[in-house]
Amino acid sequence: MAIELPQSLHKLATDVVNSVIHKSLPLPDLTPIQDWFENEGWDEVVMSVQGNIVYVENIASDSFNDDSIRENSDSAEIQITDVIRIQFGRMFIESQLDQTEDSLHAVELKVLQLPSVFLDCMVIGQGQGGWYCDWGSAYQSMDELLEAYKGMAVRDSSDFSDDEILALWKKDES
Repeated sequence: MAIELPQSLHKLATDVVNSVIHKSLPLPDLTPIQDWFENEGWDEVVMSVQGNIVYVENIASDSFNDDSIRENSDSAEIQITDVIRIQFGRMFIESQLDQTEDSLHAVELKVLQLPSVFLDCMVIGQGQGGWYCDWGSAYQSMDELLEAYKGMAVRDSSDFSDDEILALWKKDES
């Protein structure tokens, strides 16, 4: 769903779309369009949600370790294997996704006679402070935007392979 931008932003929007499509043109400063979406176009940002998202390396640095499994286990003498690490990692990612206020948005930018492009917007929850928009680049398709997050952020625990979970894991030294 595309929204009508004010006339004052039409040339910039056209330049953005042409830059994304023709890749040889530099991407212009997106700040005026981003500012407009954060205010007058906020409903469009909210409606463009692609799902909750977590940065796996952030949660992995604190929780992808054998001590976390022990702390969450009913057994004092648990034998920790890679299978258990992977299961724990996936459950932990899903738990974080359920609790996060951060979400990924692909905000459609449409200019007449040109194909749509998508602006990358991470909406980050700040508790009582509301939300903050962390804007990224512009992409030719939603799939291209989502692909840009591959390997660093997930919307579902299955977005990360078993090997990727184990690569981030801090195993006991013993």
